[in-house]
Amino acid sequence: MDISAVKTIFANSFRFMSRFAFVCILLFVAPFQSAMAQQLPTDRHTGKAVANGTRSVNGAPGNAYWQNKGDYDIDVNVNPVSCQLSGTVRIDYVNNSPDTLKTMLFKLYPNLYKGSSMRNTQIATADLSNGVQVNSLTLDDRAIDSTQWRINGTNMYLRGSSVLPRQRVRIQISFAYSLNKGSFNRTGRITDGAYFIAYFFPRIAVYDDIDGWNEYPYLGKEEFYNDYGNFRVRITVPGTYQVWATGDLKNTAEVYEPAFAEKISQAERQDDVIDVITAEDLKRGRITKSQPTNSWQFEAINVTDFAFAVSNNYVWKAASLVVDPQTQRRTRVDAVYNPDHKTYESVVGYASKTVAQMSNHFPGLPFPYAHMTLVDGLDAMEYPMMVNMLPFADEKDIVEFTAHEIFHMLFPFYVGTNETKYSFMDEGWATMMEFLFHPLIAPTVNIDYDLSSVNEYAGLAEDVPIMTPTAQLYGKARYADKDLKPALALFYLREWLGEKRFTQAVQHYIRTWAGKHPTPYDFFASMNAGAGMNLNWYWKRWYFEKAIPDLAISSVSRKEAMYQVTVTSPGTAPVPIHLTAFYQDGTKQVLKRSAGIWADGRKKVVFTLKDTPRVDKISLGSAYDADIQPKNNSWIRPTK
Repeated sequence: MDISAVKTIFANSFRFMSRFAFVCILLFVAPFQSAMAQQLPTDRHTGKAVANGTRSVNGAPGNAYWQNKGDYDIDVNVNPVSCQLSGTVRIDYVNNSPDTLKTMLFKLYPNLYKGSSMRNTQIATADLSNGVQVNSLTLDDRAIDSTQWRINGTNMYLRGSSVLPRQRVRIQISFAYSLNKGSFNRTGRITDGAYFIAYFFPRIAVYDDIDGWNEYPYLGKEEFYNDYGNFRVRITVPGTYQVWATGDLKNTAEVYEPAFAEKISQAERQDDVIDVITAEDLKRGRITKSQPTNSWQFEAINVTDFAFAVSNNYVWKAASLVVDPQTQRRTRVDAVYNPDHKTYESVVGYASKTVAQMSNHFPGLPFPYAHMTLVDGLDAMEYPMMVNMLPFADEKDIVEFTAHEIFHMLFPFYVGTNETKYSFMDEGWATMMEFLFHPLIAPTVNIDYDLSSVNEYAGLAEDVPIMTPTAQLYGKARYADKDLKPALALFYLREWLGEKRFTQAVQHYIRTWAGKHPTPYDFFASMNAGAGMNLNWYWKRWYFEKAIPDLAISSVSRKEAMYQVTVTSPGTAPVPIHLTAFYQDGTKQVLKRSAGIWADGRKKVVFTLKDTPRVDKISLGSAYDADIQPKNNSWIRPTK
C-alpha cells in the first residue's frame, strides 16, 4: 500500500454525495470512514467494497456481504515408515459471490517442499520432493483432463470450467505426496514414530470481495487464509498409532481399547488432570485396537482448516473445564508429548488456565471449541483446536507460547482474518497474551518480557507501518511490525480505555465478525463502534505511520518546594506515561497518563511533584513501555 499517495477527502458522511461523484472519487482514492470519526487512508479495493455494499463504514458487514464456502470430505492413508501420504478429497463448493468464476484456484501447500517451488525459508536438499501428485480431478463427476490445470508452486489453476454466481459444484481430487523427514516447517516428521501433519490436502483458495482470488503463494514464512467449511476426515494409519486432530473423534470405541476410551470420556467430564496414556502404557501396548490399520474418523463444523498428529510413542495428559456457565459446556485440554520431555508436564495446566482466562476474563466469551490439543513438535504454530509447540527448556517460554498459541483459536480461526496479507490482525492479539496472561496463569514464573525488537529497530530504514502487507516484511523489524508493535498498541489502548470498555469493544468485534473475514478497516471501525468513541487518530498513528515510541524527561525544575517535570514525546507513537518519583525515605510515587493524552496533538505533558520528602530520582517507563532512547528517561538529583 502506498500510504503517501492516499488522500482523505470525504467529509463526515456519504449521504450528500451523488453516486456519480462517489464513483469518480474512488478512481483516485478510497478513504474508509468510521461513523462520527475522522477518516483513515485505505486502498482502492476496500473503497470499492464499501461502494458495493459488501463492507460498511460502521465496522459491520455490509448489507451485500458474502463469502464462499467449501465443505471437505477427506480420506487419507498415512504410512509413517515410508513417509507417504495419499488419499482423496471431495469438496462441495458454493460460489456465493456475484461473479462468475472462470478460473478456479487451489492451494497445494505441501509444494513448499517441491524442488522447483520458490521459498523464503530453508529446506534441506534431502527434503525436496516432486510435490503433490494430482492423480485425477473431477468436477460434478466430469473427469477433467490434466491439460486444464496448471501448477505454479503452491498454487494450482483450473481453467476451462466456470462456476456461476450461487452455483454449487463438487470437486474430487485424488492426490499423493511424500512427507518431509526433516526441514520441519509447520508440518512433517517430528521424530521416529511421531508426525504433525498440516496443510496436507488440496483446497480451494479464498475468493473474496476485496482481492478476488487469494493468489499469494505460500513461500514458507507467511501464514494462511482459508474459507470456513465443515470437515469430515478419515485417517488410516498403522494399528499401533494414535491420532489427534481438529474436530471430534467420532469412532472412539472402534479405534481405542475400552480402558482408554473410558479415560478419554472421564477427562471430558472432570477438572482434574488424567493420564490417558502413560509411558508404562506405551511399553505394554494394546492402547488401540489390535489390527493392521485403524481408520480414525473426525468431524469439525465451521472451521477454516484441519490438521492432525500421529504417534505411537507419545504420552497424553488431559483435563476439561466448564467454558460456558449457562450451558455447562466443557472443553477438553490435552498435552500430547514425548515422555522424555519433562518440561511438557506443566503444559496441560497452563493450557487449561489459558482457556479459563479466555472464557471468563478476556475477552470473556466461551471458548468456541470442544477441545484444545497441544502436541510436542518442532515449531510454535496454531491450527483449529490444535497446537504444534516445541518442548521449550525455559518455563517462561512454555507459559508464554502456550498462552500465545491458544489465543490464536480466536484469531484467525473463530474470527477469520487474512493472516497471509495482514498477520498483525492475529499475531498482535496472541503476542499481547504473552504478557497479559502470564501473571494470571503462572504468577510464580518470572516474566521479564523482552521489548528489544521494538526498542532497537523502530525508526530504522527496515521499519515500516504495521499496515504493510506481511509478504512485504523482511529484515530486522519484521517481528516488531507484525507481532510486538501491534501487541503494544492494543495493550496501551486497553490501559487508556480501561479494562471494561476495552473488553466490550473487543467482544463487539468478535461477535460481529465471528465466522467471517474482516479486514483491518472492519477491525478499526468495529472497535470504534464497540468502544463508543473515535479512535481513528490512534489507529492512524500506530498502524498507518512508522510508529516510533519515544518519551523523554526533557526538564526538571524546582520552585518553592515543588518540582515541575516535563515529559515530551520526540517519537511518533502514542504511548502511555508512567513517571516514578523516588524519595529519600525509600518511598515512591507513580504518576500515570494513558496514551490518550496525546490525542489532541500535544507534544509535552507537565507533572508537579512535592519535594517533601526530598526527591532523589525520577524515572520514566514501566516493564511494557517501549522506548528507543531510554537514556533520557531518568533524572537524578544533583549533588552539591
